[in-house]
Amino acid sequence: MSASAANHAWLPDHQLHVAATLAHVDQTIDRVARLTHDYSKAGPLSLTNLAQGNQSHLTVAAVAPLPQAIPRLIADALTQLRAAMEHTLYTEVEHRLGRPMTAQEARCIEMPACASADDFTKWLRHGRRSQLQPFHFGAPLTERIRALQPFQRRDSDDHPLRLLVEHTNLSKHRTPAVAATRLGAIYPDKPHPDLTVALPLKLRSQAGDGLPLRVGDILASGPLDARIPISVMSTVSLQRPHTGVWNIAMRELEHLEEWVRTSAIPVLITGTRDVTPLPPQLDIMTGHEDLRGELANSENTTAAQRARQRMMAQIARSDLVDLLSGHESPLSPTEVRTWVDTLDDISVLQKTDQLIRVVQVPTSLLGLMQELRDEVRARSPQTEH
Repeated sequence: MSASAANHAWLPDHQLHVAATLAHVDQTIDRVARLTHDYSKAGPLSLTNLAQGNQSHLTVAAVAPLPQAIPRLIADALTQLRAAMEHTLYTEVEHRLGRPMTAQEARCIEMPACASADDFTKWLRHGRRSQLQPFHFGAPLTERIRALQPFQRRDSDDHPLRLLVEHTNLSKHRTPAVAATRLGAIYPDKPHPDLTVALPLKLRSQAGDGLPLRVGDILASGPLDARIPISVMSTVSLQRPHTGVWNIAMRELEHLEEWVRTSAIPVLITGTRDVTPLPPQLDIMTGHEDLRGELANSENTTAAQRARQRMMAQIARSDLVDLLSGHESPLSPTEVRTWVDTLDDISVLQKTDQLIRVVQVPTSLLGLMQELRDEVRARSPQTEH
């Protein structure tokens, strides 16, 4: 067995299916990330200034409708995350029984989300479930399920299993995931003592989300005769059904995907989180004779991490164009932009990182900028023969 394959030896053959389900989740989250990025990049907010006395108010004139694919894809990803746990539990019970379950037994297999130890005991004692050996008190699988329960945390409402169950119960039985465009941040490009904003500083520092956005909302107010440049950022956010709290959708998906992949699945199968996590980017678009072998060749960067890389690379591309075509540069912005567009996100970030490392050393900075400009010229159509 290769070293790479040994990293996932903890995953038995009868549980290989869960790796494919997690890969499907990653692909779905990637679709959410790309849609939300495109929506945000297009600028969903239309703003206008409204004069009132000696004050000018920055108000919301319109909010672009959220693509309906977004809440449905969010619901799909969350449902598949729950399915990954349910399927793993079902397979583990049947494996431990050493036989297929009857129809009655199969109906009692589910992943509970109990808010108290008493509720968990009641769940174990319920009907046919209490007769299955894997669910007996003290049995290894029972203790693994117990370790993953919401009551193990002080605030059970924020436990990932509770969140996952609440989200999926809503999307399965009532409505697609409740997503909306909300105010993420608003701040002046330069501080001004007479400016007031709708989103207090304390809200900006919280882990959750900001205010709802409605047409006519006042986002900032300042003196009528002052010109104050303001940056306004919106978020695509998801509401937690049981608490009403809003959280940035990609942040919620990342949190729950990571917990299921790195905690819930390993604990259900091995009893510990101390294993090499399954890779999120397993190729499931192709049929594989050796699915286990593919695990060793799969990428470990999650959809959420890739989304952050894309956003950072977008900013870095703009910075590279400004820097390499700036004052006294022999290159035009169009030439540099054409070159930048040939680079993938990782390359752009690497080149930006190189510049950041030498920014305090003028001679090194100038030398590196010259190297990059030479690279632009080498790829410029005017230099090709």
